[in-house]
Amino acid sequence: MRLSLWFALASALVVSCSSPDHPTTEVQAQPVVIPQAEARFAVPITGLPVLAGDDDALVTIVEFTDYECPFCAKAEKTIGALRESYGHDLRVVVAMHPLPMHPHARDAALVALASSPSSFAMTHARLFGAQGIAGEHEPRASFESLATAEALGSKLHVRGTPMFFVNGKRISGAQPYETFDAVVSHELATARGLVASGVRPSRVYDVLLDQARESPAPLPEEDDAPKVVPAAHGVSGMRFLGRENAAHTIVLFTDLECPYCKRLDARLRDYVKTHDAVRVVFRNHPLPMHPHARLAAKAAIAASAQNGLERFVALAFEHQDALDRASLVTYASQAGLDVSRFTRDLDSDETSKAVEADEALAQKLGVKGTPTSFVDDKLIVGAQPVTTFEEALH
Repeated sequence: MRLSLWFALASALVVSCSSPDHPTTEVQAQPVVIPQAEARFAVPITGLPVLAGDDDALVTIVEFTDYECPFCAKAEKTIGALRESYGHDLRVVVAMHPLPMHPHARDAALVALASSPSSFAMTHARLFGAQGIAGEHEPRASFESLATAEALGSKLHVRGTPMFFVNGKRISGAQPYETFDAVVSHELATARGLVASGVRPSRVYDVLLDQARESPAPLPEEDDAPKVVPAAHGVSGMRFLGRENAAHTIVLFTDLECPYCKRLDARLRDYVKTHDAVRVVFRNHPLPMHPHARLAAKAAIAASAQNGLERFVALAFEHQDALDRASLVTYASQAGLDVSRFTRDLDSDETSKAVEADEALAQKLGVKGTPTSFVDDKLIVGAQPVTTFEEALH
């Protein structure tokens, strides 16, 4: 489908279930904030596939997405509900933004882009259902389309997924339906005002483009250097991975029910095997969205009391979909722990206080989601590749 070149401008909304700059982080939901009218980002859509809607739609959502990102899959349900609510007034355009930590995301994006305009929506839905299927021998046009989307994401400083622009107004993360509805209804009213003034529906986005060129919204400043948190200097935790006398310490705040924590756990285990100068210590940060996370945090402390934290955590992450009490006791037994002692520690007041102490420290250090790490006193948010940790160590 041939698309016109359209732009818009916008200010960010507060993050909900995923962080825009750190997509591999799970955080708590924040209040709905409607962006101001003048806050629009320039978002061209030339060369991007249309998921739904046509040129006469008064509101256009550009979604930056990754087929292997669970929060993107969650957000797709919200987008589907919006399409049902707004019908002809809503157009949805897709900008592929495969993240480097997802091994199949780029291939999946190429599969989607290789589909015809008429079959794109079906392929898009199937890829989210598969969460990571890949294809081979995509036509060159697919690579060119992906390059277009990635260049646009770089220009807009899109660092994570999902990220949305509603007529140019940015919404970061898998926000609830109410957040999107507030922005879409606000933009629809603005667009209808333009139509009432004589602007053709197919020209609404072009008018917003002209406004964007006259008063461009500022992009967030880029700073790839890790943030230094002085209060993290000297902080330790439960012995977890690596040698006790290692020169450098990674303090890891984690949640045993968080899928990204599981991913980072595997990376750090491999890393310390070949880096004797680095150790990882463990701190709990159970998120309220995870029903078993707090009990699992207490179980981790109970396992640590018997020097079995490394083995226990590996089992808990391996069976992350089963973190009820009976399962946690089973993992303790499989880890070779004294089950009677483990259950006593699991239920003790001291263990509950230890979890609360971890949470208090997390709050003091500004930890919002999981996984969050401190390399000495440098902050690293999300399931970042080991190269990020290596850079922080030097």
